[in-house]
Amino acid sequence: MKKDKIIGVGLVLSLIVIVGVSSLFYWAKDTVFANGLVFEGEGYTMQFNQALKADSVTNGAITVTDTAGKVVQAKLTLDAKVLTVENLKAGQYTLTVKKNAYAKAPKLNREQKIPLEVIQKVTALKTEADLKAYFKAYLAIENTRFNNAGGVKEEESADVASESSSENKDSASSPGSSHSSTNNQVEGIEEGDITITDGRYIYTLVDNKIIIVDAKSLKLVKRLAVGKDIYPTHLMKHNDLLIVGYTTYIQTQKEPYYDSKSVSKVAFYDVKNAANPTLVREVGHDGDMNNMRKLGNYLYVVSSKTPNYWMLRENAEVELRPATYDGDDEKLLPVDQIRMLPQSNEPSYLMVSAIDVSNVKSNEWKTESFLGSSGQMYMSEQAIYIASRNVHFWPEIGIGRETTMSSSTSTQREDETTIYKIAVDKTTINMSAQGKVKGSVLNQFSMDEHKGYIRIATTEGNAWGTEANSKNHLFILDKNLKQVGAVNDLAHGERIYSARFMGDKAYLVTFKETDPLFVIDTKDPRAPKVLGELKIPGFSNYLHPIDDNHLLGIGYDTEVRMQEGSKEPLVFTKGMKLSLFDVTDFNNPKEQQAVIIGGRGTYSPVQYDHKALFRDPRNDYYGFPITVYAETDEEDRLKYEGTGSQIYKVTASGITLVADLLEPARPGEQYEDAYNVVQRLLYVDDEFYAVSRLKVTSYDGKTFKKQQMLGF
Repeated sequence: MKKDKIIGVGLVLSLIVIVGVSSLFYWAKDTVFANGLVFEGEGYTMQFNQALKADSVTNGAITVTDTAGKVVQAKLTLDAKVLTVENLKAGQYTLTVKKNAYAKAPKLNREQKIPLEVIQKVTALKTEADLKAYFKAYLAIENTRFNNAGGVKEEESADVASESSSENKDSASSPGSSHSSTNNQVEGIEEGDITITDGRYIYTLVDNKIIIVDAKSLKLVKRLAVGKDIYPTHLMKHNDLLIVGYTTYIQTQKEPYYDSKSVSKVAFYDVKNAANPTLVREVGHDGDMNNMRKLGNYLYVVSSKTPNYWMLRENAEVELRPATYDGDDEKLLPVDQIRMLPQSNEPSYLMVSAIDVSNVKSNEWKTESFLGSSGQMYMSEQAIYIASRNVHFWPEIGIGRETTMSSSTSTQREDETTIYKIAVDKTTINMSAQGKVKGSVLNQFSMDEHKGYIRIATTEGNAWGTEANSKNHLFILDKNLKQVGAVNDLAHGERIYSARFMGDKAYLVTFKETDPLFVIDTKDPRAPKVLGELKIPGFSNYLHPIDDNHLLGIGYDTEVRMQEGSKEPLVFTKGMKLSLFDVTDFNNPKEQQAVIIGGRGTYSPVQYDHKALFRDPRNDYYGFPITVYAETDEEDRLKYEGTGSQIYKVTASGITLVADLLEPARPGEQYEDAYNVVQRLLYVDDEFYAVSRLKVTSYDGKTFKKQQMLGF
């Protein structure tokens, strides 16, 4: 079975582009047009394939006229080939670029006429009419895009979001603890997981069921279904309360229009008697659940919702307001309770709810709705941070050549992230600050709050292709999200694969052909600096602190190949790689040891989900589910070896394999059974457990000898 994994194949999606973006189309054989539609107060930027004269924006060679043909006063800004038009009121215009505007005057140059449309953007919400006008503006942009059959493609980052810092060095389960805990980013802030234990029972998700198992006897206690066609995604425990998070879909039929929507819900079960869980309460709000967090007694749920505003084309009465839920009661939020995010740039809602779970039966479910953005989330003890990526594309206008629609191009010119700080104090939720940085974040580990400052690592630009222009940055912002310090332009042509913050230090892994590990000192927020850099083969997708001077990197070994006809090398993943980094000397970081597991095709969920990392701090054990493939003599063919889990002892002295709990491939088995792949590893006292969607298997926690197995 082929399992080629080539790095650099970006996920490219067609998106609705709002600011400074247009679809190109060509009106006649000898004239090039770019059709642009922007919001009032925002600029329209385009790039020509030839430089324009510096005085062309002042001598009448470039003009903007209204529908009556009258020249209007617009702000024209020129930077060689790049022209920006600003300060136009709502209306339709034509941008004219005469032949004498170009720095060079070849015979093929022609006068260009480019239609522009500026529409009014709603900046405050008072009535439902304001809300509909807000979404109609985005609908107009979408209509223009589709009508012109153009389309602009954006590369989407792999996504797939404290004073105590994010350096989770496994103190959440102290040596005296009797059971494992979830590998949370920030100590003391629970994230929820698909499998958890409270030391007596194991709770795990299998399809649409919650399976409850007695950890000691390994007997099935309960199969709990939250509801028909409901597939939970998050589990938490709070004393005798089992907290279950999920997204469900509500279908409503109102002839002749049909509508549906997603709803994030949380069900609270009393599991004091685990064999007979009792539903205490169920609450929710509109949108797809992005994250759950629990800090002490307080639960926070964050979701994103895009209403079906496209239905405004057919039904002016479509409901655009988000709703909250308490049991069977649905309550639409009044328009005056919907907050507009500053510089809102998306036709969607960010929904944030909170509840005190110490008395979940009667405490208030409080919801705040923010219009205009969503993104990666990070939470500290003081705030929830949302990093929303904004990518602006400029149309590139070809001059003096016959061009068709299929050959039109758009170039990514502005890549930035807007950060929203939502202050949380128990169940009080307030938008408190907004800031911007260059580039985009990889995931929640790219952000960290430390001593009142927020640190954020970003990649700007594109790391792949013949026009790779990426660079990486680390920004430090104050409590008001104003930039106070930065390290800019790291690792040109590469992108960030992992980040981790430990105390005053930041560790970044970038990659394209080799794996640089950067050590950055942020002790002085106004003057952060790179202390050291290490380059090794492969890359780390996840960094985990072992102690103050050592990091465990989990990623892949790589191989670089040049193929015939290729202008740049191709990078192939090989086996899974564990790296022990010694950063005792910050100026000279070292890869103390590396362990390669399997060959190309080997994978583990810990590569993309930090909660899949097993930790037993009593014994310095670290483990993860793993599926192993081996390379064969036949080119590009792999051999399935088996699936299961591995446990390592990791200390400052090195990495040692403690237990290889791989279930070997059966004769003729070419690839793994998804239901048999281990999802999580747990321990309770001296028992170790491997949990898949098919079964839970127990082992002696000292010898790792298999003891019992319970099939689901």
